[in-house]
Amino acid sequence: MKKTPQSFKSKALVNLALVVILLIAALCSQAQAKADIVIKLGHTDTDISIAESPYFAYTETFKSIVEGQTEGRIAVQVFPNSQLGDLRSQMEQTSRGTIQAVAGMTVDLLSSYDPNIQVLAIPYTFQNTEIGRAVLNGEFGAKMNEFIAKKCNLRILSWLPSAFRNFSNNVRPIRTPDDMKGLKMRTMQAPIHITMVRALGANPTPIPWEELYSALQTGVVDGQENAPYAVVMAKIYEVQKYYTLDNHLLNLPLVAMNEKFYQALSPDDQRIVEYAARQGAMALLGIITAKENQDLKTISEAGVEIYRPTPTEFAQFRDKVQGPVLKELEKKIDKEWIDELFKAIEKAERETGLIQ
Repeated sequence: MKKTPQSFKSKALVNLALVVILLIAALCSQAQAKADIVIKLGHTDTDISIAESPYFAYTETFKSIVEGQTEGRIAVQVFPNSQLGDLRSQMEQTSRGTIQAVAGMTVDLLSSYDPNIQVLAIPYTFQNTEIGRAVLNGEFGAKMNEFIAKKCNLRILSWLPSAFRNFSNNVRPIRTPDDMKGLKMRTMQAPIHITMVRALGANPTPIPWEELYSALQTGVVDGQENAPYAVVMAKIYEVQKYYTLDNHLLNLPLVAMNEKFYQALSPDDQRIVEYAARQGAMALLGIITAKENQDLKTISEAGVEIYRPTPTEFAQFRDKVQGPVLKELEKKIDKEWIDELFKAIEKAERETGLIQ
């Protein structure tokens, strides 16, 4: 098969990311045998390879920089593959200080500490990942960071607006909201996700991530919603027939550290941790962005039919969902957060030239 310029570009970007990460590891492998400070960092994803597991790219980069720049005085111990429990358990352990950090945690899980955090899960708000990153790395994100530190005892090290979540299923192609009617759709245990799926006429069924593949395989649910890289990483394409790129939610995982642990670090060590987190985020986001076309190709070649809604169809999804979600949210959260989010999005859209 003839390779397109885009496929060469994606492969080159992935290879570049691998080279950069390996160079960092080679330059920063001087950690001492015994550290004064240990950061236990857990996540639920695999560690099979840097290219196939973006969180492995993040944690390897973070570990190499922290240990290298502190000459081993701070050691980072990484626990992948749900070794420390599911994401909710790891979040709670990090908040309590049993472990020091968790990667891949979600806004929806955080909202169990305070419902106002759900504002970041309003469907069909961000037009692209660039807007999401501008908002989360700007004034709005800084305010949310301090709010989360106070309410959850968690210091956000990295926001990771990585890709958009999309619906897949085994029953029929989803082109408009009407096609969602009656489908048993797996969601996270998140009120906004449940409201969204119900507004589209489907039946929301909360199932833990660790049980999703078997639930799809055995027909417990008809479908699910995740970004392309997650569909590939968990091999969900093996148990699904249709995938619709409706971009209903910007995937907003994050990396967080116990707030008391963070505050106990010296200012210099805080700067090292923050720098390592920024570089880790660059590694993860670069790999996800570079390989998204390849991920979609992998999904398609596995026999999954991929559909991209037209602008008119996309508007139908948005109009069907946003009203009920906002109505439900306004009962539970301070409307000021909703207003500030949309103002921040509008500002980012103007600054990036999406609107004049």
